[in-house]
Amino acid sequence: MPNLFVIGASKSGSSALHAYLRHHPEIHMSREKEPCFFVDQEELEKAWPIMARQACSHDWQAYLDLWRGGEAATYRGEGSVFYSQAPVRSGVPARIAAACPDARIVYTVREPVTRAIGHYWQQFKEFAEPLPLDRAIRENPLYRTTSDYALQMSEYLEHFDRSQIYVLVAEELRENRREVLDDLMVWLGLEPFAYSEEQLADVHRSPPVSRRQRLPFVKAFRDSALWASMRKRLPASIVAQLRKTATTEFSKSDIDESEARAWLTDQLAPRTKEFERLIGREINQWK
Repeated sequence: MPNLFVIGASKSGSSALHAYLRHHPEIHMSREKEPCFFVDQEELEKAWPIMARQACSHDWQAYLDLWRGGEAATYRGEGSVFYSQAPVRSGVPARIAAACPDARIVYTVREPVTRAIGHYWQQFKEFAEPLPLDRAIRENPLYRTTSDYALQMSEYLEHFDRSQIYVLVAEELRENRREVLDDLMVWLGLEPFAYSEEQLADVHRSPPVSRRQRLPFVKAFRDSALWASMRKRLPASIVAQLRKTATTEFSKSDIDESEARAWLTDQLAPRTKEFERLIGREINQWK
């Protein structure tokens, strides 16, 4: 059984943390980084059809096979950012608690406005968000509610004791990786790990460019089972060339984010204060 969950938030360093945790000899992270097993299957099919077709997202034995060979590890972990996107993704904490009531939960968070903007760009790059930034931020609740960390924490506190949840601030991890990871290991009851400089290198940094599809059918084809099968057979160079032909890149710096940032700041400021109250500390990097 898995017993360690990195639940997001999206664009808050959970992929980097997954990579760092893999190096610890007492932690066996899942082969698939985001299996999304505890996401409602219908919701997953709509949001991420590529993952919904993977057996590990819905078949219990296939899910457990993600830790094959790691049975002796103290922790078997996975990280799925869809696990902290209530109410857009519903019922996740209850499902995790029913299957793994003694689980440890690591919640990575980032300055909420910047995180929401980064989340938008991630969705846009994957052709999952058709609206321009200013409209999407207001009309799609996903970005605002995912940055409402008090809401997400409250969802988990209905099913887990506060002592089972560790909040990791992305800015602190980026500035002091060894110290933050050492503190996390102490919380997990493990010996600190002597990471090499190479093991602590930057991973999964968002690029300064985004992309849009050249033709309206590109997303449908990209999400199809046919393309999933073709990708396994085609050389990487051909896949890269097809992606370049089907999309066009642009610099995100060309887009004025000021109006979206101002609106998000107004919406999220009181919720961030509530989150700090819940965790019993102020996050100075967000001031």
